[in-house]
Amino acid sequence: MRPQVALISGLDPVPDRHVSPVEGDLCLLGRDTRQWQSRWTLCELLQMQLETTLRGGGDEDPQGEPAEYWWNGLGIRGAYCLVDSAWDLGSVEEGYLELRYTLKPPTVMPALERGSNVPLLRAAVTKVLDHQRRVVHCATGPLPKEIADDGKAAFIPWARLHDTLLPRGRAGWGSQMAQLQQERDWLRRNRRPAIATHRRRIDLFAIAYPMEIAAEEKAVGWTLFQLSDKPNTPKQRGKRKRQKPDQNKASIVPVYRAGDHDLGYRVPAVRQLRERCMVIVGVGAVGAPLAVELARNGCRTLHLIESDIVEPGNSVRWPLGASCWGLPKAQALKQFLVSEYPATSVEIHPWQLGLPDPAVGCGQGPDLDDLLTITDLVIDASASHGVVSYLAQRCRAHDRPLISLFAMPNVHGGAVVRHTPTGGCPNCLLCAWHDQEIEPPPGYREDDSLRQPPGCAERTFMGASFDLQELSLQTARLALETLEQGSAGNSLVQTLSLVDQDGRRAPPSWHVVDLPRHPSCGC
Repeated sequence: MRPQVALISGLDPVPDRHVSPVEGDLCLLGRDTRQWQSRWTLCELLQMQLETTLRGGGDEDPQGEPAEYWWNGLGIRGAYCLVDSAWDLGSVEEGYLELRYTLKPPTVMPALERGSNVPLLRAAVTKVLDHQRRVVHCATGPLPKEIADDGKAAFIPWARLHDTLLPRGRAGWGSQMAQLQQERDWLRRNRRPAIATHRRRIDLFAIAYPMEIAAEEKAVGWTLFQLSDKPNTPKQRGKRKRQKPDQNKASIVPVYRAGDHDLGYRVPAVRQLRERCMVIVGVGAVGAPLAVELARNGCRTLHLIESDIVEPGNSVRWPLGASCWGLPKAQALKQFLVSEYPATSVEIHPWQLGLPDPAVGCGQGPDLDDLLTITDLVIDASASHGVVSYLAQRCRAHDRPLISLFAMPNVHGGAVVRHTPTGGCPNCLLCAWHDQEIEPPPGYREDDSLRQPPGCAERTFMGASFDLQELSLQTARLALETLEQGSAGNSLVQTLSLVDQDGRRAPPSWHVVDLPRHPSCGC
Protein backbone atom coordinates (compact mmCIF):
# COMPACT_ATOMS: atom_id res chain seq x y z
CA MET A 1 0.00 0.00 0.00
CA ARG A 2 1.11 3.57 -0.65
CA PRO A 3 2.79 5.53 2.17
CA GLN A 4 0.88 8.35 3.82
CA VAL A 5 2.94 11.56 3.82
CA ALA A 6 2.04 14.67 5.84
CA LEU A 7 3.43 18.19 5.48
CA ILE A 8 4.75 19.22 8.91
CA SER A 9 6.47 22.55 8.19
CA GLY A 10 8.62 24.41 5.69
CA LEU A 11 6.05 26.23 3.54
CA ASP A 12 4.24 29.40 4.50
CA PRO A 13 1.56 29.76 3.40
CA VAL A 14 0.59 26.12 3.09
CA PRO A 15 -0.78 25.33 -0.40
CA ASP A 16 -4.56 25.09 -0.49
CA ARG A 17 -4.57 22.29 -3.09
CA HIS A 18 -3.32 18.72 -2.80
CA VAL A 19 -2.90 19.16 0.98
CA SER A 20 -5.50 18.05 3.50
CA PRO A 21 -6.39 21.10 5.62
CA VAL A 22 -7.38 18.77 8.47
CA GLU A 23 -4.48 16.31 8.78
CA GLY A 24 -1.88 17.82 6.44
CA ASP A 25 -1.74 14.68 4.28
CA LEU A 26 -0.35 15.25 0.80
CA CYS A 27 -2.14 14.06 -2.33
CA LEU A 28 0.96 12.67 -4.00
CA LEU A 29 -1.10 10.28 -6.11
CA GLY A 30 -4.70 10.05 -7.25
CA ARG A 31 -7.22 7.92 -5.37
CA ASP A 32 -6.90 4.94 -7.71
CA THR A 33 -4.71 2.45 -5.83
CA ARG A 34 -3.24 1.24 -9.13
CA GLN A 35 -1.27 4.48 -9.33
CA TRP A 36 1.04 3.20 -6.59
CA GLN A 37 3.63 0.67 -7.75
CA SER A 38 4.74 -1.66 -4.95
CA ARG A 39 8.32 -1.71 -6.30
CA TRP A 40 8.70 2.03 -5.54
CA THR A 41 10.30 3.36 -2.40
CA LEU A 42 9.13 6.39 -0.46
CA CYS A 43 12.19 8.27 -1.68
CA GLU A 44 11.31 7.57 -5.32
CA LEU A 45 7.71 8.67 -4.78
CA LEU A 46 8.81 11.99 -3.27
CA GLN A 47 11.35 12.58 -6.04
CA MET A 48 8.65 12.06 -8.66
CA GLN A 49 5.67 13.79 -7.05
CA LEU A 50 6.53 16.13 -4.17
CA GLU A 51 7.42 19.28 -6.12
CA THR A 52 4.48 19.14 -8.52
CA THR A 53 2.14 18.36 -5.60
CA LEU A 54 3.20 21.45 -3.63
CA ARG A 55 3.79 23.88 -6.52
CA GLY A 56 1.27 22.65 -9.08
CA GLY A 57 1.74 21.42 -12.61
CA GLY A 58 2.53 17.90 -13.69
CA ASP A 59 0.06 15.23 -14.65
CA GLU A 60 -3.06 15.56 -12.45
CA ASP A 61 -6.30 13.62 -12.30
CA PRO A 62 -9.13 15.77 -13.76
CA GLN A 63 -11.05 16.30 -10.53
CA GLY A 64 -11.76 19.13 -8.12
CA GLU A 65 -11.10 19.36 -4.40
CA PRO A 66 -14.41 20.37 -2.77
CA ALA A 67 -13.97 22.15 0.57
CA GLU A 68 -17.28 20.67 1.78
CA TYR A 69 -15.60 17.27 1.84
CA TRP A 70 -13.23 18.44 4.59
CA TRP A 71 -15.88 20.28 6.57
CA ASN A 72 -18.32 17.38 6.42
CA GLY A 73 -15.61 15.05 7.70
CA LEU A 74 -15.51 17.18 10.86
CA GLY A 75 -19.29 17.32 11.19
CA ILE A 76 -21.68 15.57 13.56
CA ARG A 77 -22.47 12.05 12.40
CA GLY A 78 -26.19 11.60 11.81
CA ALA A 79 -26.90 15.33 11.33
CA TYR A 80 -27.23 17.08 7.97
CA CYS A 81 -28.45 20.13 6.10
CA LEU A 82 -29.56 19.83 2.46
CA VAL A 83 -28.76 22.41 -0.23
CA ASP A 84 -29.05 22.56 -4.03
CA SER A 85 -26.05 22.72 -6.40
CA ALA A 86 -28.07 24.81 -8.86
CA TRP A 87 -28.11 27.89 -6.61
CA ASP A 88 -26.19 30.92 -7.91
CA LEU A 89 -25.97 33.82 -5.46
CA GLY A 90 -25.16 36.43 -8.09
CA SER A 91 -24.16 39.68 -6.35
CA VAL A 92 -25.95 38.94 -3.05
CA GLU A 93 -23.49 39.10 -0.14
CA GLU A 94 -25.58 38.20 2.91
CA GLY A 95 -29.05 37.31 4.03
CA TYR A 96 -31.08 34.55 5.61
CA LEU A 97 -31.66 30.86 5.00
CA GLU A 98 -35.12 29.46 5.64
CA LEU A 99 -34.69 26.02 7.17
CA ARG A 100 -37.19 23.22 7.54
CA TYR A 101 -35.82 21.03 10.30
CA THR A 102 -36.39 18.28 12.81
CA LEU A 103 -34.37 17.34 15.89
CA LYS A 104 -33.43 13.77 16.69
CA PRO A 105 -32.30 12.55 20.11
CA PRO A 106 -28.53 12.12 20.39
CA THR A 107 -28.97 8.43 21.20
CA VAL A 108 -29.07 7.69 17.46
CA MET A 109 -25.49 8.90 17.14
CA PRO A 110 -22.67 6.37 16.79
CA ALA A 111 -21.16 5.11 20.04
CA LEU A 112 -18.03 7.13 19.27
CA GLU A 113 -19.92 10.40 19.77
CA ARG A 114 -22.43 9.52 22.48
CA GLY A 115 -20.58 11.68 24.98
CA SER A 116 -22.49 14.62 23.52
CA ASN A 117 -26.11 15.23 24.47
CA VAL A 118 -26.77 17.82 21.77
CA PRO A 119 -29.81 16.81 19.66
CA LEU A 120 -29.16 15.94 16.02
CA LEU A 121 -30.27 18.59 13.55
CA ARG A 122 -31.65 17.30 10.25
CA ALA A 123 -32.62 20.17 8.00
CA ALA A 124 -33.15 21.35 4.45
CA VAL A 125 -32.73 24.88 3.11
CA THR A 126 -36.09 25.68 1.54
CA LYS A 127 -35.32 29.30 0.62
CA VAL A 128 -32.26 31.50 0.19
CA LEU A 129 -33.08 35.14 0.95
CA ASP A 130 -31.07 38.37 0.78
CA HIS A 131 -30.69 40.80 3.70
CA GLN A 132 -34.09 42.35 2.91
CA ARG A 133 -35.70 38.88 2.95
CA ARG A 134 -36.27 38.86 -0.80
CA VAL A 135 -36.21 35.33 -2.20
CA VAL A 136 -33.07 34.49 -4.18
CA HIS A 137 -33.69 30.75 -4.61
CA CYS A 138 -36.29 28.17 -3.60
CA ALA A 139 -35.53 24.50 -3.10
CA THR A 140 -36.86 22.17 -5.79
CA GLY A 141 -35.64 18.81 -4.49
CA PRO A 142 -37.85 16.49 -2.43
CA LEU A 143 -37.77 16.75 1.36
CA PRO A 144 -37.07 13.64 3.45
CA LYS A 145 -40.26 12.36 5.05
CA GLU A 146 -39.13 13.12 8.60
CA ILE A 147 -38.64 16.77 7.66
CA ALA A 148 -41.72 17.07 5.44
CA ASP A 149 -44.02 15.55 8.09
CA ASP A 150 -42.67 16.95 11.36
CA GLY A 151 -40.38 19.77 10.27
CA LYS A 152 -40.45 23.20 11.86
CA ALA A 153 -39.30 26.47 10.29
CA ALA A 154 -36.31 28.60 11.31
CA PHE A 155 -34.38 31.51 9.79
CA ILE A 156 -30.61 31.72 10.17
CA PRO A 157 -28.14 34.33 8.88
CA TRP A 158 -25.62 33.61 6.14
CA ALA A 159 -22.71 35.60 4.79
CA ARG A 160 -20.54 35.23 1.72
CA LEU A 161 -16.77 34.95 1.39
CA HIS A 162 -14.91 35.49 -1.88
CA ASP A 163 -12.18 32.97 -1.07
CA THR A 164 -12.60 29.26 -0.41
CA LEU A 165 -13.16 28.48 3.27
CA LEU A 166 -10.98 25.59 4.48
CA PRO A 167 -10.77 24.27 8.05
CA ARG A 168 -7.64 25.01 10.07
CA GLY A 169 -6.88 21.51 11.24
CA ARG A 170 -9.03 19.22 13.34
CA ALA A 171 -9.02 21.56 16.36
CA GLY A 172 -8.58 25.01 14.82
CA TRP A 173 -11.93 25.45 13.14
CA GLY A 174 -13.57 26.59 16.39
CA SER A 175 -11.50 29.76 16.38
CA GLN A 176 -12.43 30.23 12.70
CA MET A 177 -16.08 30.13 13.70
CA ALA A 178 -15.61 32.81 16.36
CA GLN A 179 -13.51 34.94 14.02
CA LEU A 180 -16.12 34.81 11.26
CA GLN A 181 -18.83 35.95 13.64
CA GLN A 182 -16.70 38.84 14.85
CA GLU A 183 -15.47 39.98 11.44
CA ARG A 184 -18.82 39.84 9.67
CA ASP A 185 -21.05 42.54 11.16
CA TRP A 186 -24.12 40.92 9.58
CA LEU A 187 -23.56 37.69 11.47
CA ARG A 188 -22.85 39.46 14.74
CA ARG A 189 -25.96 41.63 14.57
CA ASN A 190 -28.23 38.72 13.66
CA ARG A 191 -26.89 36.23 16.14
CA ARG A 192 -29.75 34.79 18.16
CA PRO A 193 -30.92 31.26 19.02
CA ALA A 194 -32.51 29.95 15.85
CA ILE A 195 -33.85 26.86 17.61
CA ALA A 196 -34.93 26.65 21.24
CA THR A 197 -36.01 23.50 23.07
CA HIS A 198 -36.88 23.01 26.72
CA ARG A 199 -33.29 21.90 27.33
CA ARG A 200 -31.10 23.71 24.81
CA ARG A 201 -30.73 26.81 22.71
CA ILE A 202 -29.11 26.29 19.30
CA ASP A 203 -27.47 29.12 17.37
CA LEU A 204 -26.77 28.54 13.67
CA PHE A 205 -25.15 30.51 10.88
CA ALA A 206 -23.91 29.59 7.39
CA ILE A 207 -20.98 30.69 5.26
CA ALA A 208 -21.11 30.61 1.46
CA TYR A 209 -17.90 30.63 -0.59
CA PRO A 210 -16.56 29.61 -4.03
CA MET A 211 -15.58 25.94 -4.12
CA GLU A 212 -14.29 23.46 -6.67
CA ILE A 213 -16.90 20.90 -7.63
CA ALA A 214 -14.98 19.48 -10.60
CA ALA A 215 -11.76 20.14 -12.49
CA GLU A 216 -11.62 23.84 -13.35
CA GLU A 217 -15.27 24.27 -12.29
CA LYS A 218 -16.50 26.19 -9.27
CA ALA A 219 -19.87 26.62 -7.58
CA VAL A 220 -21.21 27.84 -4.25
CA GLY A 221 -19.98 25.88 -1.24
CA TRP A 222 -21.71 25.98 2.15
CA THR A 223 -20.55 25.39 5.72
CA LEU A 224 -23.08 25.39 8.57
CA PHE A 225 -21.83 26.19 12.08
CA GLN A 226 -23.79 25.28 15.19
CA LEU A 227 -23.37 26.60 18.73
CA SER A 228 -25.56 25.12 21.46
CA ASP A 229 -25.77 25.84 25.16
CA LYS A 230 -27.70 24.40 28.08
CA PRO A 231 -29.53 26.39 30.74
CA ASN A 232 -28.64 25.92 34.40
CA THR A 233 -29.96 22.67 35.81
CA PRO A 234 -32.59 23.29 38.52
CA LYS A 235 -31.41 22.73 42.08
CA GLN A 236 -32.02 19.16 43.21
CA ARG A 237 -33.55 18.25 46.57
CA GLY A 238 -31.50 16.45 49.19
CA LYS A 239 -27.72 16.45 49.31
CA ARG A 240 -27.09 16.79 45.61
CA LYS A 241 -25.42 20.02 44.67
CA ARG A 242 -26.55 22.14 41.83
CA GLN A 243 -24.92 20.95 38.61
CA LYS A 244 -22.75 23.32 36.64
CA PRO A 245 -24.11 24.33 33.26
CA ASP A 246 -22.54 22.74 30.21
CA GLN A 247 -20.11 24.90 28.33
CA ASN A 248 -21.17 26.04 24.89
CA LYS A 249 -20.72 23.25 22.37
CA ALA A 250 -19.52 24.30 18.93
CA SER A 251 -20.03 21.85 16.08
CA ILE A 252 -20.40 21.56 12.33
CA VAL A 253 -23.53 20.31 10.60
CA PRO A 254 -22.60 18.36 7.42
CA VAL A 255 -23.96 19.91 4.24
CA TYR A 256 -25.21 17.57 1.51
CA ARG A 257 -26.50 18.36 -1.97
CA ALA A 258 -30.03 17.16 -2.74
CA GLY A 259 -31.46 19.26 -5.56
CA ASP A 260 -33.24 17.68 -8.51
CA HIS A 261 -30.03 17.74 -10.54
CA ASP A 262 -27.96 16.34 -7.66
CA LEU A 263 -30.22 13.32 -7.13
CA GLY A 264 -29.94 12.20 -10.74
CA TYR A 265 -26.37 13.24 -11.46
CA ARG A 266 -24.76 9.81 -10.98
CA VAL A 267 -27.20 8.02 -13.31
CA PRO A 268 -28.12 10.34 -16.19
CA ALA A 269 -29.55 7.41 -18.15
CA VAL A 270 -32.59 7.20 -15.84
CA ARG A 271 -33.74 10.78 -16.33
CA GLN A 272 -36.40 9.18 -18.49
CA LEU A 273 -38.11 8.13 -15.24
CA ARG A 274 -38.34 11.58 -13.65
CA GLU A 275 -41.83 12.48 -14.88
CA ARG A 276 -43.20 9.01 -15.49
CA CYS A 277 -46.12 7.14 -13.96
CA MET A 278 -46.10 3.33 -13.77
CA VAL A 279 -48.46 0.64 -12.57
CA ILE A 280 -47.07 -2.53 -10.99
CA VAL A 281 -49.52 -5.42 -10.59
CA GLY A 282 -48.23 -7.73 -7.87
CA VAL A 283 -45.51 -6.63 -5.47
CA GLY A 284 -44.31 -10.01 -4.29
CA ALA A 285 -40.92 -11.63 -4.73
CA VAL A 286 -40.22 -10.02 -8.13
CA GLY A 287 -42.54 -7.01 -8.13
CA ALA A 288 -41.41 -5.48 -4.83
CA PRO A 289 -37.66 -5.38 -5.67
CA LEU A 290 -38.63 -3.84 -9.02
CA ALA A 291 -40.65 -1.12 -7.26
CA VAL A 292 -37.64 -0.34 -5.06
CA GLU A 293 -35.36 -0.01 -8.11
CA LEU A 294 -37.76 2.30 -9.92
CA ALA A 295 -38.21 4.53 -6.86
CA ARG A 296 -34.47 4.57 -6.16
CA ASN A 297 -33.88 5.84 -9.68
CA GLY A 298 -36.44 8.60 -9.49
CA CYS A 299 -39.73 7.33 -10.99
CA ARG A 300 -42.22 10.11 -10.26
CA THR A 301 -45.35 8.01 -9.52
CA LEU A 302 -45.89 4.32 -8.76
CA HIS A 303 -49.31 2.68 -8.49
CA LEU A 304 -49.07 -0.67 -6.66
CA ILE A 305 -51.85 -3.24 -7.09
CA GLU A 306 -51.59 -5.99 -4.46
CA SER A 307 -53.83 -7.64 -1.84
CA ASP A 308 -51.42 -10.08 -0.16
CA ILE A 309 -50.00 -9.88 3.38
CA VAL A 310 -46.36 -10.02 4.51
CA GLU A 311 -45.72 -13.20 6.50
CA PRO A 312 -42.52 -14.62 8.02
CA GLY A 313 -42.39 -17.31 5.34
CA ASN A 314 -42.76 -15.09 2.27
CA SER A 315 -40.48 -12.37 3.66
CA VAL A 316 -37.40 -14.55 2.98
CA ARG A 317 -37.53 -13.35 -0.64
CA TRP A 318 -39.16 -10.00 -0.08
CA PRO A 319 -37.12 -6.78 0.31
CA LEU A 320 -38.47 -5.90 3.79
CA GLY A 321 -38.31 -8.12 6.86
CA ALA A 322 -39.72 -8.71 10.31
CA SER A 323 -40.89 -5.15 10.93
CA CYS A 324 -43.54 -5.66 8.20
CA TRP A 325 -44.97 -9.02 9.25
CA GLY A 326 -48.76 -8.88 9.29
CA LEU A 327 -48.99 -5.75 7.13
CA PRO A 328 -50.45 -5.65 3.61
CA LYS A 329 -47.54 -5.82 1.19
CA ALA A 330 -48.57 -2.71 -0.71
CA GLN A 331 -48.92 -0.67 2.49
CA ALA A 332 -45.58 -1.81 3.92
CA LEU A 333 -43.81 -1.13 0.63
CA LYS A 334 -45.38 2.32 0.32
CA GLN A 335 -44.22 3.29 3.83
CA PHE A 336 -40.68 2.23 2.96
CA LEU A 337 -40.54 3.94 -0.44
CA VAL A 338 -42.04 7.22 0.75
CA SER A 339 -39.60 7.31 3.67
CA GLU A 340 -36.47 6.44 1.72
CA TYR A 341 -37.17 7.92 -1.75
CA PRO A 342 -39.28 11.07 -1.24
CA ALA A 343 -39.13 12.04 -4.92
CA THR A 344 -41.49 9.16 -5.70
CA SER A 345 -45.23 9.37 -5.07
CA VAL A 346 -46.76 5.98 -4.25
CA GLU A 347 -50.43 5.02 -4.50
CA ILE A 348 -51.74 1.60 -3.44
CA HIS A 349 -54.77 -0.37 -4.65
CA PRO A 350 -55.68 -3.56 -2.70
CA TRP A 351 -57.36 -5.15 -5.71
CA GLN A 352 -57.52 -8.76 -6.85
CA LEU A 353 -57.88 -8.45 -10.60
CA GLY A 354 -60.45 -10.84 -12.01
CA LEU A 355 -62.33 -11.27 -8.73
CA PRO A 356 -65.35 -9.27 -7.47
CA ASP A 357 -64.71 -6.61 -4.90
CA PRO A 358 -67.08 -7.39 -2.00
CA ALA A 359 -66.97 -3.76 -0.87
CA VAL A 360 -68.61 -2.46 -4.06
CA GLY A 361 -70.12 -5.61 -5.52
CA CYS A 362 -68.19 -5.58 -8.79
CA GLY A 363 -64.72 -5.97 -10.23
CA GLN A 364 -62.05 -3.33 -10.74
CA GLY A 365 -62.52 -2.94 -14.47
CA PRO A 366 -63.64 0.72 -14.48
CA ASP A 367 -61.06 1.70 -11.85
CA LEU A 368 -58.25 0.03 -13.80
CA ASP A 369 -59.31 1.77 -17.00
CA ASP A 370 -59.15 5.13 -15.20
CA LEU A 371 -55.63 4.24 -14.04
CA LEU A 372 -54.52 3.28 -17.54
CA THR A 373 -55.43 6.72 -18.88
CA ILE A 374 -52.73 8.37 -16.72
CA THR A 375 -49.97 5.76 -16.73
CA ASP A 376 -47.01 5.45 -19.12
CA LEU A 377 -46.30 1.76 -18.57
CA VAL A 378 -47.93 -1.25 -16.91
CA ILE A 379 -45.81 -4.00 -15.38
CA ASP A 380 -47.35 -7.34 -14.41
CA ALA A 381 -45.51 -9.32 -11.72
CA SER A 382 -48.49 -11.44 -10.67
CA ALA A 383 -47.22 -14.62 -12.42
CA SER A 384 -50.87 -15.25 -13.38
CA HIS A 385 -51.66 -15.96 -17.03
CA GLY A 386 -55.26 -14.86 -16.55
CA VAL A 387 -54.21 -11.55 -15.07
CA VAL A 388 -51.58 -10.78 -17.69
CA SER A 389 -54.02 -11.69 -20.51
CA TYR A 390 -56.63 -9.34 -19.06
CA LEU A 391 -54.04 -6.57 -18.63
CA ALA A 392 -52.81 -7.05 -22.20
CA GLN A 393 -56.35 -6.59 -23.52
CA ARG A 394 -56.95 -3.44 -21.47
CA CYS A 395 -53.50 -2.00 -22.30
CA ARG A 396 -54.10 -2.59 -26.00
CA ALA A 397 -57.39 -0.72 -25.76
CA HIS A 398 -55.61 2.23 -24.13
CA ASP A 399 -52.53 2.06 -26.41
CA ARG A 400 -50.22 1.34 -23.48
CA PRO A 401 -47.19 -1.00 -23.42
CA LEU A 402 -47.17 -3.89 -20.94
CA ILE A 403 -44.23 -5.78 -19.45
CA SER A 404 -44.68 -9.09 -17.64
CA LEU A 405 -42.06 -10.97 -15.63
CA PHE A 406 -42.25 -14.42 -14.11
CA ALA A 407 -40.10 -17.35 -13.00
CA MET A 408 -40.55 -21.03 -13.76
CA PRO A 409 -41.80 -23.26 -10.89
CA ASN A 410 -38.30 -24.63 -10.15
CA VAL A 411 -36.64 -21.22 -10.77
CA HIS A 412 -34.28 -22.73 -13.34
CA GLY A 413 -35.26 -19.85 -15.57
CA GLY A 414 -37.85 -17.19 -16.27
CA ALA A 415 -38.84 -14.51 -18.73
CA VAL A 416 -39.37 -10.79 -19.10
CA VAL A 417 -41.84 -10.10 -21.91
CA ARG A 418 -42.86 -6.83 -23.49
CA HIS A 419 -46.29 -6.65 -25.13
CA THR A 420 -47.11 -3.68 -27.34
CA PRO A 421 -50.46 -2.83 -29.01
CA THR A 422 -49.20 -3.94 -32.44
CA GLY A 423 -47.15 -6.98 -31.32
CA GLY A 424 -47.77 -10.42 -29.86
CA CYS A 425 -49.91 -10.90 -26.76
CA PRO A 426 -49.54 -13.40 -23.84
CA ASN A 427 -51.48 -16.05 -25.78
CA CYS A 428 -49.22 -15.51 -28.78
CA LEU A 429 -46.32 -16.40 -26.51
CA LEU A 430 -47.99 -19.65 -25.40
CA CYS A 431 -48.64 -20.55 -29.03
CA ALA A 432 -45.02 -19.83 -29.97
CA TRP A 433 -43.77 -21.99 -27.09
CA HIS A 434 -46.17 -24.80 -28.02
CA ASP A 435 -45.13 -24.73 -31.68
CA GLN A 436 -41.43 -24.50 -30.64
CA GLU A 437 -41.03 -21.27 -32.56
CA ILE A 438 -39.59 -19.70 -29.40
CA GLU A 439 -37.62 -21.75 -26.89
CA PRO A 440 -39.29 -21.62 -23.46
CA PRO A 441 -37.29 -21.00 -20.28
CA PRO A 442 -35.70 -23.98 -18.51
CA GLY A 443 -38.22 -25.56 -16.17
CA TYR A 444 -41.24 -24.72 -18.33
CA ARG A 445 -44.31 -26.79 -17.28
CA GLU A 446 -42.45 -28.50 -14.43
CA ASP A 447 -45.26 -27.84 -11.97
CA ASP A 448 -44.16 -30.78 -9.81
CA SER A 449 -41.60 -28.37 -8.34
CA LEU A 450 -44.34 -26.38 -6.61
CA ARG A 451 -44.69 -26.90 -2.84
CA GLN A 452 -47.33 -25.83 -0.33
CA PRO A 453 -45.77 -24.21 2.77
CA PRO A 454 -47.45 -24.88 6.15
CA GLY A 455 -50.34 -22.49 6.71
CA CYS A 456 -50.40 -21.29 3.11
CA ALA A 457 -53.44 -21.80 0.88
CA GLU A 458 -51.43 -22.08 -2.35
CA ARG A 459 -48.50 -24.02 -3.69
CA THR A 460 -45.51 -21.84 -4.45
CA PHE A 461 -42.28 -22.06 -6.40
CA MET A 462 -39.03 -22.93 -4.65
CA GLY A 463 -36.40 -20.29 -5.22
CA ALA A 464 -34.31 -17.62 -3.54
CA SER A 465 -34.38 -13.85 -3.87
CA PHE A 466 -30.88 -13.68 -5.40
CA ASP A 467 -32.14 -15.66 -8.41
CA LEU A 468 -35.51 -13.95 -8.71
CA GLN A 469 -33.99 -10.48 -8.63
CA GLU A 470 -32.36 -11.18 -12.00
CA LEU A 471 -35.88 -10.83 -13.41
CA SER A 472 -36.60 -7.64 -11.45
CA LEU A 473 -33.38 -5.94 -12.54
CA GLN A 474 -33.82 -6.87 -16.19
CA THR A 475 -37.38 -5.55 -16.08
CA ALA A 476 -36.11 -2.20 -14.83
CA ARG A 477 -33.73 -2.03 -17.82
CA LEU A 478 -36.46 -2.98 -20.27
CA ALA A 479 -38.86 -0.47 -18.68
CA LEU A 480 -36.38 2.33 -19.35
CA GLU A 481 -35.98 1.23 -22.97
CA THR A 482 -39.75 0.94 -23.40
CA LEU A 483 -40.40 4.41 -22.03
CA GLU A 484 -37.97 5.80 -24.60
CA GLN A 485 -39.73 3.98 -27.46
CA GLY A 486 -43.33 4.34 -26.25
CA SER A 487 -46.03 2.03 -27.54
CA ALA A 488 -44.43 1.95 -31.01
CA GLY A 489 -41.82 -0.64 -30.01
CA ASN A 490 -42.12 -4.31 -30.92
CA SER A 491 -43.18 -7.13 -28.61
CA LEU A 492 -40.25 -9.25 -27.46
CA VAL A 493 -39.27 -12.07 -25.12
CA GLN A 494 -36.18 -11.97 -22.92
CA THR A 495 -35.58 -15.49 -21.62
CA LEU A 496 -33.48 -16.13 -18.51
CA SER A 497 -31.56 -19.36 -17.89
CA LEU A 498 -29.97 -20.15 -14.52
CA VAL A 499 -28.83 -23.68 -15.45
CA ASP A 500 -26.66 -25.24 -18.15
CA GLN A 501 -27.70 -27.91 -20.66
CA ASP A 502 -27.27 -30.59 -18.00
CA GLY A 503 -29.51 -28.81 -15.50
CA ARG A 504 -26.65 -27.70 -13.25
CA ARG A 505 -26.57 -24.20 -11.77
CA ALA A 506 -24.83 -21.72 -14.05
CA PRO A 507 -24.32 -17.95 -14.20
CA PRO A 508 -27.40 -16.11 -15.51
CA SER A 509 -27.72 -15.91 -19.29
CA TRP A 510 -30.30 -14.15 -21.44
CA HIS A 511 -31.72 -14.83 -24.89
CA VAL A 512 -33.83 -12.20 -26.68
CA VAL A 513 -36.23 -12.74 -29.60
CA ASP A 514 -39.11 -10.79 -31.11
CA LEU A 515 -42.70 -11.83 -30.36
CA PRO A 516 -44.92 -11.26 -33.44
CA ARG A 517 -48.66 -11.92 -33.50
CA HIS A 518 -49.23 -15.64 -33.86
CA PRO A 519 -51.60 -16.85 -36.63
CA SER A 520 -53.29 -19.25 -34.18
CA CYS A 521 -54.15 -16.48 -31.70
CA GLY A 522 -57.39 -14.54 -31.80
CA CYS A 523 -55.67 -11.22 -31.20
